[in-house]
Amino acid sequence: MAMGSCYTCIRYLMFAFNFLFWLLGCAILGIGIWIRVDENFSKYVNNSDQFGMLYTGAYIFIAVGVVIMVVGFLGCCGAIRENQCMLGVFFALLFIIFVVLLGAGIWAVVAKEQVKDVVNKALEDGVKHYFSEKSAQREFMDMVQNDFECCGATMGAFDYGTRVTEVEACSKFIKPCNTKLFDFVKDNLVIIAGVSIGIAVILILGMIFSMVLCCALRDQEV
Repeated sequence: MAMGSCYTCIRYLMFAFNFLFWLLGCAILGIGIWIRVDENFSKYVNNSDQFGMLYTGAYIFIAVGVVIMVVGFLGCCGAIRENQCMLGVFFALLFIIFVVLLGAGIWAVVAKEQVKDVVNKALEDGVKHYFSEKSAQREFMDMVQNDFECCGATMGAFDYGTRVTEVEACSKFIKPCNTKLFDFVKDNLVIIAGVSIGIAVILILGMIFSMVLCCALRDQEV
């Protein structure tokens, strides 16, 4: 009787976990779509090739969200129908997502220097082509300089040389943009790392539930 009650409890916990997991997939899918269509992101991507990674990240979020929704559905069905095959597939997919999210979290922690190079390259290209006719880089630099209240790339007003008087932002702001923009990206990387690793840890519970439920089903068949 005790084993039966424990089995029923695990079964319902498994269902509840996977329903929440499915909702998490919906949320991640929504975030990916939001990043892809929001004008606050597109204005940077459209004016700097270096920030194309934002759309790459959006597509990754969309793909991961869809996969998580499918996995959550499989887990729910496996728990309700007591199907060992579905639970086995659920465990395998959950493990793959766990590895991907853990890897993404670790990358976000250790990739600071790589991101710093991307930020510096984007700003240096922006300064270099700032005075070109119909320059997308000029629009990019104007957005960065006004949003972060800074001037130039790494040397402030000196980056523009004798033409600095033509740059409106540099008449109001002194500090270079590389540090402020990097700090902004770094802070968001910390959030991404925390969320990725946090979700990866939660997935361990799902894998434990699926294993325990599979074992309980196998014992019942014996």
